[in-house]
Amino acid sequence: MKYAAIIKNHITIPGDERSRTHPGHGYPEHTEETISMVEFKDKATMEAWLKDHVERYHDRTNYRLIQYEELKAETTITVKVLR
Repeated sequence: MKYAAIIKNHITIPGDERSRTHPGHGYPEHTEETISMVEFKDKATMEAWLKDHVERYHDRTNYRLIQYEELKAETTITVKVLR
């Protein structure tokens, strides 16, 4: 099994000068939500990251810890020649 943290972040995009001086024009300031993933080599590494993350940010709502198994994909190609 593998372990990972899925993290939600918010990025503020500043507006341009036109939106400040002429409301309704230009590009106003807005916030975008991004999602990133941190993969861990084992459970101990995940637990160390979690301890550091909680101590640093004091926020337990912006991430989800998951345990997963990678899937293997197989592709088959068939060629049929018609005469």
